[in-house]
This record gives sequence, structure tokens and C-alpha cells, in this order.
Amino acid sequence: MDEYKCEILIIGAGPAGLSAGVYCGRAGRDTIILEGKEPSALYRTKEILNYPGYENVEGPELLEQFKKHAGNHDSVRIIKGDVISLMIGMGMNMISTRTANITADAIIIATGRGVRKEIIKGESDLIGYGVSYCALCDGPLYKEKVVYLYGNDEEVIEDALTLQQMGCKVNIISTLSLDELPPLIKEAQAKEIQVIDKTEIEEVKGNSQGIIEKIVISPLDSEEKKELDLSCLFILSHIPSNSIFKKAGVDLDERGNIKINEEQETSVKSVFAAGDVTGGLFQVVFATAEGARAGINANKYIRQLKRDT
Repeated sequence: MDEYKCEILIIGAGPAGLSAGVYCGRAGRDTIILEGKEPSALYRTKEILNYPGYENVEGPELLEQFKKHAGNHDSVRIIKGDVISLMIGMGMNMISTRTANITADAIIIATGRGVRKEIIKGESDLIGYGVSYCALCDGPLYKEKVVYLYGNDEEVIEDALTLQQMGCKVNIISTLSLDELPPLIKEAQAKEIQVIDKTEIEEVKGNSQGIIEKIVISPLDSEEKKELDLSCLFILSHIPSNSIFKKAGVDLDERGNIKINEEQETSVKSVFAAGDVTGGLFQVVFATAEGARAGINANKYIRQLKRDT
């Protein structure tokens, strides 16, 4: 696991996160921008017609300009990773991805609207109780126990091989066919890792103690459903960011958006939020404005923190 330390960690590399990065960079703050696997909504936008200064610009082009602007500051680093766990609001904040641990004095959450439609029924309730997003982090807990990995890319297969080396009884579930999966899948099969292809997980079920017990799977080409017993489900297809933040103590509104005040502060001291993750009008210009405000106020927080220490 890589180890990083910074003054301000910005989670998300969309308009809000990169705008915050510009302001943190201008202030000379040691800043990390964490760019997740799921691309920004702006990247998926064909054209933007209402961003000041651009009569017509493609989303990826505008996003690249934002990224270049933020990354041009010497104190700003942009690294890849999705947040899988947080310990926040207790002095130094600690954040983990699948490959790194990061400590930060302040955090700006700018993850966008996320991928809520892909979240499995029951998943959020069992995070930390048999639902995991990091094989390297939690794998040793499940030695000689049955585990399933859910996802479609090479990372899933690499993690499956790693878990097997740890002594886990490993299985892979993918919505792709065997022919569509990366070639590395042949190595997994050669090591007798079971692969269930063209199948989705519909539900995660816990026992009376609130610990994972079963998953409900459904082949994509039939209506047949089946329950499988397991000790852990490693989900590598998505990260339900808002659920993770809620588990860490950040207040959400009735629609699942992060609650903020006029200073972009969340319910947790030292943690700010900006952009689509806070709800409101889903417009690039609003996201960049909120990102700027979050960056300015995170800088103020750091200044005050250094005065007091």
C-alpha cells in the first residue's frame, strides 16, 4: 500500500474537485486530488453550450482544461483511486483506497452524483460486515472462507488471484461472458477459481446479526435466480460513495445528497463538499463555483489549524 500525507485531500476530479484544486494550489497548500475510476459526468457530456467563455465546447475538452489548470500548480498532485473507507472528524483524517492510505488535515468531497443505479440491494447496510471494496485490505480476514468478487475488469482477476494466495476460497461473478473478460481469466480458471459469467448480483442478504450470509444472483439471459452462501463479497464494479460517507458520519438529506452550509462545510469538522454530490442544480458553472468556495474555506480552516497548533 502506498502512503500519502497532505494538507487537503479532494475526493473527485470533476469540475467541482478540480476547481477546488485550483484554489488550493494557488494558496500553496499541499493538495491531493483523488481521481476515481468512474469518469466525471462532464466527461460523458457531448457538448456544453452555457459555460461562460465557451460558446460550444465538448465535455471531455473542458474537463481536460480544468485538470490541466489544477495540475499546473506545484503543490497539487493528482492520483488515481476510489475511496473505500474513511476515518474522519477526529483530528487527522484517514482515507483508504484499494492501493493507498492517505492522511489529510482537511477533505473536500466532490464525487458528483455517483453511480447509485448500480448499487446492489442491501449492499449499503453490510459495508464492513461482509461487503468490501478492497481485497488487499480485507482479504486476510477471510482465509479458508468462501468469497466472491464482482466486476468485469482485470483488477477483479488480479484480486482474485491475490485472495487465493491468501488462502481464500475464491469465486468471480461477472456480467460479461468469458470471451469478453481480459485474457488473465484463463490463469484464474487454471488455478480452479470458479467464474460465473453473464450474471448479475441482485441482492446481498445478512443474517440476524447483520453480517453477510447470502447473495442473490441472476443470469442475464434468463429469469432464474439463485442464492449463494458466502463470507465476503468484494465489489469492484462501483463504489457507492455517498453510502460510504454516511457510514463515516457525514449527514445526508432525504435524497441522499451531502448536507452543507453556506461555507460548503458538512456535518463533520474539517470536511467540506461541493458540486453535484450536494444536490441542487446540476450545472458545470454551479459545480465550479462550489468547488472554489470549498477550496477557499478549506484553506481558511488550514490557516486556523496551524495558528492553533
